Amino acid sequence: MTALSPPAEPRLYLLQGAPAVGKLTLALELERRTGAIVVDNHLVNNAVFVPMGLGRDPEVSLEQTDALRDRVREVVYEAALAAPGALSHVFTFWLPDSPENAEHAERLRLLAERRGARFVPVWLTASREALLARVAAPGRAERSKLVEPGVLSELLEKPQLPAPADAMVLDLSDTTPEQAVEGLLAALA
Repeated sequence: MTALSPPAEPRLYLLQGAPAVGKLTLALELERRTGAIVVDNHLVNNAVFVPMGLGRDPEVSLEQTDALRDRVREVVYEAALAAPGALSHVFTFWLPDSPENAEHAERLRLLAERRGARFVPVWLTASREALLARVAAPGRAERSKLVEPGVLSELLEKPQLPAPADAMVLDLSDTTPEQAVEGLLAALA
């Protein structure tokens, strides 16, 4: 086990990837290794999904949650900006290709800049087979995560937001979270 080793400079990691790629697992490993605060997309989403009953009532659609999730996201960004400057953060998102999602990624870059933190965009990939095998894993339902392979299959047809030029791309098909974080931290050293 590697001891906690916070970076000399604060960092704001953006882990972007499809559902079931391992964003939270990787974020938790980064937290374990560096002390970075994990700001998982479900921190924002579940604050809206759970009380609205998304996934429990067919009358509630994802689109109906958009405006409320945007408001929660604003509060989370404001809180991260107000955090002590020495702290690092790991944000996780799935960002299909759209102008709004490109804006989310750019806002995180600007948040890092305003905090005096190094922005570290990481685009996570995995094979379709790996994603479909992981989506129904135990524990995903408790966090209101997607657990239906059919729905994931449909979502995987949407183009992902292209990785920015400075992004690191990690394929997690056959890589453990420990190996992925080890490689990421070594590349940043």
